Amino acid sequence: MVLLEVRNLNLWYGDVHALKGVSFSLRRGEILCVVGESGSGKSSILYSIMGLLPEGARLEGEILVEGVNLIDMDEERRRLIRGKDISMIFQEPSAYLDPLFTVGVQIGETLMAHGERGNLGERVTEAMRRAGIPKPEEKVNLYPHQLSGGLKQRVCIASAIICGPKIILADEPTTALDVSIQKRILNLFRKIKGEGRSVILVTHDFGVVAEVGDRVLVLKEGRVVEEGDVESIFDSPKDDYTRMLLSAI
Repeated sequence: MVLLEVRNLNLWYGDVHALKGVSFSLRRGEILCVVGESGSGKSSILYSIMGLLPEGARLEGEILVEGVNLIDMDEERRRLIRGKDISMIFQEPSAYLDPLFTVGVQIGETLMAHGERGNLGERVTEAMRRAGIPKPEEKVNLYPHQLSGGLKQRVCIASAIICGPKIILADEPTTALDVSIQKRILNLFRKIKGEGRSVILVTHDFGVVAEVGDRVLVLKEGRVVEEGDVESIFDSPKDDYTRMLLSAI
């Protein structure tokens, strides 16, 4: 079953045409990996879906979630969806976390924003535990500056998963993590998939793609140059650009 469908998405930042006719779908219980060089538009796809584009950006096309076009929604309706139905793991956690509040408060805000207050403390520590944070009962009252970069990233992951969203958008979520923690996070994505939820994973790491991906979207200069299941992309890539990316592994 198709959960999300993007049709002919075009995005401009001023005069810069960042996304050019991008189309793809995301099925329920699927991990779709988006790969490409820096500046190819990978993160712009995620920000377009979330409705978090900068002022002055212009977006055309359709972003359908269970048949409803997000682009047509006003900001109030989009806010009800963010965090609850669609959440995002940002690439740079230090820019996302507020230095004035403990990480437990910030993770709990996601629940409270959607009117969920029952068992707040337990749900926060459980989300932290699922995100691979050791001894979450101790770290829940720490401030971002007291955490390493890897722990900050896992706090952002905990915030993204706490409401059990249907779709998780992950922008290079394992970049700041060591190998053992990276493996734990990838296992978490597998569990999310097993629960019937879906992930769009932006990554430069083809090892991550091979580990958890179901399908791959290859992006170059804002265009989709190739799309297919992981096995076919690795074994018989059709586009020269895809072959170039794979040869760089």
